[in-house]
Amino acid sequence: MELRYQPCSDCGSSNGKTYYDDHAYCFVCNKTTLKKDLHNLMIPKEASLEPEKKTILPVDISKIHGLTDRCITKNVCEFYNVWYNNSDHVYPYFSRDGKHIANKFRSPTKSFLTQGDISKAGLFGQQLFPAGSAKQITITEGELDAMSVFQMMGKYPVVSVKSASFARKDIADNFEYLNSFDQIVICFDNDIPGQKAAQEAAGSFPLGKVRMLVLKEAKDANDYLVKGWAERFRDEWWKAPTYSPVGLKNAKDMWDDFIKEDTYESILYPWDGLNRLTYGLRTSEFVTITANPGVGKTSVVREVVFKVLQTILNNKDDSRCVGLMMLEDSNTESLRGLASLSANKPLHLPDVREKIPIEEMKQHFDAVYGDGKVIIWEHFGSNEVQKVLDYVRYMHNLGAKYVVLDHLSIIVSDQHGDERKQLDEISTKLKTLTMELGISLICVIHQNRQGEIRGTMGVEQLSNIVIKLYRDIKSDDPDIRDTLKVTVEKNRFCGRTGPACLLKYDAETGRLIELPEEDLVNYLNKDKKEDW
Repeated sequence: MELRYQPCSDCGSSNGKTYYDDHAYCFVCNKTTLKKDLHNLMIPKEASLEPEKKTILPVDISKIHGLTDRCITKNVCEFYNVWYNNSDHVYPYFSRDGKHIANKFRSPTKSFLTQGDISKAGLFGQQLFPAGSAKQITITEGELDAMSVFQMMGKYPVVSVKSASFARKDIADNFEYLNSFDQIVICFDNDIPGQKAAQEAAGSFPLGKVRMLVLKEAKDANDYLVKGWAERFRDEWWKAPTYSPVGLKNAKDMWDDFIKEDTYESILYPWDGLNRLTYGLRTSEFVTITANPGVGKTSVVREVVFKVLQTILNNKDDSRCVGLMMLEDSNTESLRGLASLSANKPLHLPDVREKIPIEEMKQHFDAVYGDGKVIIWEHFGSNEVQKVLDYVRYMHNLGAKYVVLDHLSIIVSDQHGDERKQLDEISTKLKTLTMELGISLICVIHQNRQGEIRGTMGVEQLSNIVIKLYRDIKSDDPDIRDTLKVTVEKNRFCGRTGPACLLKYDAETGRLIELPEEDLVNYLNKDKKEDW
């Protein structure tokens, strides 16, 4: 006994599962369930068939009449030889040489049983349309849909596969027949199993041979017929585009992509010189900031984050947040660092804090954190790569569109094995995550003694923007010691690279102040280019 075309609770397919004597198998998700694990398997009472009989019921002309519940006329039922057996619809299947060899029974509760060897049958309706007898042929996912399309389109050839789960095999078994028509229109159900089967079926034929009809108004063709939308269906049928494999499109059809607004969000950096080269900080980009230890990477990152926060907080309806993963700082240091920029005072210094009343400190705290726009990772414990990736995703789920990871080197140092391979691995995963989530990810990483990103070139290759910082921390001149040079070493967005700006540290306010552009020009004209 076989009970075919049943719904599958595992994958959601409406007709992919077949029950056998000792097991059940879904042809969509490929899951086998043994008899001992089957529950509530009942043969519908409406199925009056005795499946074990080798003989099949012949077409009963006296029982052919319209399928009124599906709005299919008697003439169409006579054409396809579909009749009633008690309350079941009976769909006859024929061999490729035209012999009636199987029946498929559909009960009112949409349970299906087969009689005869349906595996050796051709497509439903195939015997009615000789090979190459018309310019076009339509393939549907079910018998009712085939008859519905035939009725709405006015006698164009229409056949059906046995179900979405058998579509690939049905197409392969009848390839020569289908390929004999100049054009094939595939009209499967507009659901996940149906569209998956449609893609697989279309890929069996030469490019340009198939037009893909993805229904817009309803799930299947019979729905159009029942709702009286035959004219809409015909319009969609004629406008169905030529199939192209998923992921491939002809550029001539992509004007809308060309002219549409950019989907990324952009926020300017705090400094004009850096904005001139980069056009700002964009979502879906991986930005790397690199420098030797002690140069001021964290100070630069804080200024960038503070600028982003100001932009977000200035719009009361802005739901975006900032995520901070400051692996070298304690939470207290991170909190004070950003609040210092709002206060224009270095609150991380104890002699500064002791002069500020607690009420004023609370005001500075609330100015930055009071609206809940900063999410901080309490990172003490494991810095496993997967945990870092998970927390980036969690931050995004909480609204973070801008995430800072300071710094990447410390994550790798916590792992075991080849540092280069580990950096390549985490950089690749972070870049993929950045694009998947549509976030801006700013990563800090140390340089080696040669001024290159430590450990690997993979980080630089994967980055959209690479910003390099330089400061002569050993100079006897305090002005030189406190001046930070910022250069763009890589810029995938527009290609502009080179010296961006000079930043001067103001000890009184704790801020990095951009020096005038002429100072940058003068510095470069004094043969100081080797510093960049």
